[in-house]
Amino acid sequence: MPLDIVIGLQRGDEGKGRFVDLVAEEYTAIARGNGGSNAGHTVMPDSLEPLALHQVPSGITRPGKLNIIGNGVYVDPRRLVAELADVRAAGYKVSPENLQISDAAHLVLPHHIKLDGLRENSLKAQGSTRSGIAYVAADKYLREGVRLENAWLPQILRERAHDGLVHYNSLIPKEQRQTLAEIDEEVSNWLKNVETLKPHLTDTVELINQKLADGEPILAEGAQAFWLDVSHGMYPSVTSSSTTVAGLLDGLGVSANHLGKVTGVAKSVKSHVGGGPFVTEITDHKLADNVRGARGLADSEYGATTQRPRRIGYPDLVELRNAIRINGIDELALSKLDHVPRYGKTVQVATSYTYKGQGRLTAPTSALALAECTPNYKSCATWWHDISEVSRIKDLPSEALTFIELFETELSVPITKIGVGPSRSQVLLRPRKA
Repeated sequence: MPLDIVIGLQRGDEGKGRFVDLVAEEYTAIARGNGGSNAGHTVMPDSLEPLALHQVPSGITRPGKLNIIGNGVYVDPRRLVAELADVRAAGYKVSPENLQISDAAHLVLPHHIKLDGLRENSLKAQGSTRSGIAYVAADKYLREGVRLENAWLPQILRERAHDGLVHYNSLIPKEQRQTLAEIDEEVSNWLKNVETLKPHLTDTVELINQKLADGEPILAEGAQAFWLDVSHGMYPSVTSSSTTVAGLLDGLGVSANHLGKVTGVAKSVKSHVGGGPFVTEITDHKLADNVRGARGLADSEYGATTQRPRRIGYPDLVELRNAIRINGIDELALSKLDHVPRYGKTVQVATSYTYKGQGRLTAPTSALALAECTPNYKSCATWWHDISEVSRIKDLPSEALTFIELFETELSVPITKIGVGPSRSQVLLRPRKA
């Protein structure tokens, strides 16, 4: 039985969580294999409040489904325990029967988060979520990290967490430093959260591969998105893990022989949180605010993790071509089609770039080169109809169908799911052509 994948193709915030939630009923297990608490996935079951998830897979709202946090996830125990409390408060069950966590996943220690904040308050700020991800990743690749398997060796965890905070103390002004008693208290609280996770720990590589061998369908959920990939994204404005299909397979410990259908998720509007080049960025603040939507709405353009307003741009098919090529996308899920009219009577869609005087259909993969690109647009008419209640593709306005067809023609990938609102019922299904 294959491992199917849902992955983001842009810069995050594409709506991956809602599409994972939509199809989760078809799978035995839903697995996360990269990123950490810096990722934000929002699911919105019908008639319920939106549920923001960060480390927990988006299948957690589906009864009877196993959710797996794999080796490649950077686990922040304090934030994960708080997130599980939020899930329970929303009325969903959480137990070892429906959530298993890799004992080989690396732990975010308290000083990782503090060091991240220290950098973000300096001239070296990178616009991170201050979740400590770069620092836990650095320890992992220096072979100095600690993993959840050390939950059964609490003295090792205590020493590492304590030493990390002492080191952080040495980097900040004396008046801001914690006392040894305060450090001990913080470490003890951190260890209590690690202890809370122990019933969920297992060898998830063995678990996933055994389920695949038994013929059970599994869905892998990508965190963040292609253009934040540490190897193929707009370096250095990237994250500290691999966000590609290959990265997910590695983070879950699954052979490419098991790879099934790969669904890429893209937004009809373009946005980005944080720094880095943005070729199609809208500099008209009034227009950007209009596209962004009102703060507090489930589908407005504010970071699910940071709540920072996202930078807004015009749709960009050039960047999507890179993501489709590297990830081997079989079909597209297009979200926020209902937001397109916010651009006005027409919307500009980038179909190529000009770089150093030459046209190109794919984007360069460094921040330096992207900053030198200019977009070449095709103009599409928008529509005035409210499509949020449309339930059939054929009932969409002709302008919306033309917009969809432009994506398919330029990208040569079928669009099979179209979001016209944030809830489960607001997805139009479009079968692939034979």
